[in-house]
Amino acid sequence: MTTSPPAGTTQEGTRRDGRAGPATSLTVTEVRAVLLSHRYPQGEELTWVGGTIRSWDAALVEVVLSDGTRGVGEAGAGIMAATAVPGLVDAFRPYIVGAAFESPLEVADHLRAYTAFWSRGGIASGVAGAIEIAACDAVAKRAGVPVHELLGGAARDRIRAYASGGLGTTFEQVADWAATQVAAGFEIVKFRAMSDPDTTLRLLDHVTATLPDGTRFVIDAVQACASTPWSAEDAIRVGTRAAELGALWYEEPMQADDVAGFARVRAAVDVPVSGVESNGTVREFAELIGAGGVDLAQPDATFVGGFRAFSRVARLAHGAGVDCVPHVWGSGVTFAANLHAALAEPTVELFEYCTLPNPLRDALLIEPTDFVDGTIGAPSAPGLGVQLTEEIERRFAFQAGGGHVIR
Repeated sequence: MTTSPPAGTTQEGTRRDGRAGPATSLTVTEVRAVLLSHRYPQGEELTWVGGTIRSWDAALVEVVLSDGTRGVGEAGAGIMAATAVPGLVDAFRPYIVGAAFESPLEVADHLRAYTAFWSRGGIASGVAGAIEIAACDAVAKRAGVPVHELLGGAARDRIRAYASGGLGTTFEQVADWAATQVAAGFEIVKFRAMSDPDTTLRLLDHVTATLPDGTRFVIDAVQACASTPWSAEDAIRVGTRAAELGALWYEEPMQADDVAGFARVRAAVDVPVSGVESNGTVREFAELIGAGGVDLAQPDATFVGGFRAFSRVARLAHGAGVDCVPHVWGSGVTFAANLHAALAEPTVELFEYCTLPNPLRDALLIEPTDFVDGTIGAPSAPGLGVQLTEEIERRFAFQAGGGHVIR
C-alpha cells in the first residue's frame, strides 16, 4: 500500500496544526452501489436549453469496514450515467474487499494502480474516488470526527458560497432565479448560457441589467454549449461581452477535451476562464493548466477521483498561480464531500452551492446546511454528515430514464 501522507498532513495521523489525528487504518469487507432518484412531479421538472431534467439521480457507493462501520461516497457522473456505476463497482470489488490500508486516502490510488488497463480517467476514476470517499466517511464515523479532520483539519470555520443554478429557457426565468438568490443572501450568482452565442449575448445583457449593485455574476457556457459546441470565435465573442459586463469568470467556453481551444479563448478575453468540472484525473488538470487554458480550476472530488486527487489539483493550481473553486452538482453526498475537501485546503476560498430544488440532496444530509450571510459553516457531525437509510432507499428508489440527459 502507499504510505504518502494524506492531504493536509505532514505524516499519517497528524493534523495541519500538529495535533494527533484519529486512527485511520481500515479493511473493507463489503462494497455496493446504491442508485437513487428524486422524480420531479409532472409540471415541476427542471427545464433549460439542454433539455428537461425529469429526475435528480445519484450513484452512491457504500462500504462496510471489518468492524461493521459503514460509509457512503458518490460518483458525480451518476447524475447523467447512474446505470454505468454498478458494473464498475463490481469490477473494483476484487481489488478492495479484504485489502488493508493505513489510511482511507490510499484507496483510490490503490484501485487505479491495480486497474490501470481500464480505469485511467472518466467515470471509472470517479467510482474509485467514490469508494475512497466512502472509506473516509466510515473511518471518520468510527472515530467520531468530521471527515475534514482526516484531511488535516479545516483551514477555516466558514467558506464563502456562490449561488449556482440559473437554468430556464427564457431570459425572465433566469433573471428571476438570480433575484431570488440575491434576496437569500448570495453576493455571487452563476447562470447558464443559451444554446447559441447570439442568444447568450442577449441573455447576458438582460440578466446583468437586473442585478443589484455589488452583485457579481458568472456565466457558465456549459462546454460551449453542451451537445453542439460553439466555435472558438463565438466563444470569444461571448467572453468579450462577459468581460465588458464585469463577469467574475467565464466557465467552460469550449468542449472539455479542447485544451488548445481553452488556451485560445483565455488568451483573447479579458475575463478569467474556468474549467473543467468533469475532468477525471489530476493529469487532465495538469495539461489544462500547463497549456494556459484556465485562470480557475474546478475539480470535483466525486469526478476527479477522491479527496487526495482533489487536494493534488488544488495544490497544482496554487503552484501555477491558478485559483481553485470546486464544482458541486449532485446529491447531499457530493455536496458534503466537496465541502470537506474545500474546507481542508487553505487556498480554496469559494464554494459552489446549487440552489435548485433537490429533496434527495436534503434527505441525505444529517443536518441542514449552515448557510448564513453568503457563507457555509464547517460540518461538525461525524463522517461526511450524511445518512443512507433503508427508508431513504425506499423513498428515492431509482427510476431509469431520467437524470440530467442533454438533448
